[in-house]
Amino acid sequence: MNDETYISTSEIRSVFQNKHDRIIIDDAAKVVMSHFGSFSQDLVSSIADRTEIVLMSKNISRLIIKRIFSILIEGMQNIRIHGKKDSINNQVGFVILSEDKVGLNVSFANVITFEDFEKVEKYIKKINSYSEKELKNTYLEILNNGFLSEKNGAGLGLLAMRMKSGNPLECGFYALKSGNLLFTFRIKVKK
Repeated sequence: MNDETYISTSEIRSVFQNKHDRIIIDDAAKVVMSHFGSFSQDLVSSIADRTEIVLMSKNISRLIIKRIFSILIEGMQNIRIHGKKDSINNQVGFVILSEDKVGLNVSFANVITFEDFEKVEKYIKKINSYSEKELKNTYLEILNNGFLSEKNGAGLGLLAMRMKSGNPLECGFYALKSGNLLFTFRIKVKK
């Protein structure tokens, strides 16, 4: 393992741990589920299924569980498909689902290139400003026109998560020593 790979992973782990701790301390919330590391298709399915079972045991409404399930799938697929791989083909990211008095919060993070930073930030600001009608129209327009990126996205996942939550996406970026950025975003879903 080269130093750059180790440093990036340890930097990402540090951000994960800080977010995890802040959720508990600052937000007075409980962590329902979290994962740090790589995201295979099987892992994405397993995490989503297990989380659905946990939320059902907490007597959370089916509508909220469906929204969280959709957001989890979209967010973890975003990490799996769009996250940058390091020199040994590792792809590191994280997800944290927490519950507070108001609702559920899902935080995601994955590595992106510096070149993608401006595009992603601009797109999130744009969809956060949309009304519910504009969100739906944009979503349908992308689906109908077949306008998808080479990685099958065109921001459709972020748009879908914004629609499902009914709340703006909160995002942040952390510079990594490797020259890439850790892209973090959080979505709130009221109970």
